[in-house]
Amino acid sequence: MLYTSIEFFYMLKPSRKRIDEVLRMSERELLEYLRETDNSIQVTDSIQIMTFEHGIKALYYHKDSTKPYKTRVFLKDVESSDLLK
Repeated sequence: MLYTSIEFFYMLKPSRKRIDEVLRMSERELLEYLRETDNSIQVTDSIQIMTFEHGIKALYYHKDSTKPYKTRVFLKDVESSDLLK
């Protein structure tokens, strides 16, 4: 069976996980998941995971950099009114 290049691309691309699945991952699993799904990250980059009350924050750093170049936040499903307090 022949595939078009776009079909082949989507077959190789890892699928995105639901936020509740991401929040249940261990730190090691989360790091692997972020490296697999994010094509902007380079081999020399590092990711710092920070857990806070309403979710998880991932900070992306280039090698030898102290300022993150990218931040991703995964929030728990909470009432928006709770976040505004």
